[in-house]
Amino acid sequence: MQGCRKLQLDSISKFQSLLPALDTGFLDRTEFREFYKFCFQFNRAGTHKTLEKDLVVALLPLCASERIAKERLDTFCVFLETTKDESYSRITLDQWRSFLDFCYECEDLKDYDEATSAWPVLIDEYVEFMEGEGKNKKK
Repeated sequence: MQGCRKLQLDSISKFQSLLPALDTGFLDRTEFREFYKFCFQFNRAGTHKTLEKDLVVALLPLCASERIAKERLDTFCVFLETTKDESYSRITLDQWRSFLDFCYECEDLKDYDEATSAWPVLIDEYVEFMEGEGKNKKK
């Protein structure tokens, strides 16, 4: 709070506009992965090992918007917001980290092969959601 006062950040929009200036220019993906993991761990409440999906939806664009394509971030957040699967009401560190790795390794969903992949089920279901969205757009 003291830092926000000192920087005159009295609204979320002011804070968001400052964020790009705070990027220290992570040199490589390894350093960014550590920052990304820190973002998850820093936002855990108490001894919880997971994050509420609503927090994940808010946090992902803040910490990864310069590293993950906007469309991928947006569609993954929509997937989380709309899924009825209660097992995704809380996101684990493994799911959080796997999403980043998935974005790096599978930039085009056409390259995704569920049969040969070892992604968490969350990623498989996100891809199914995207395939369904593509079919809905064609109609």
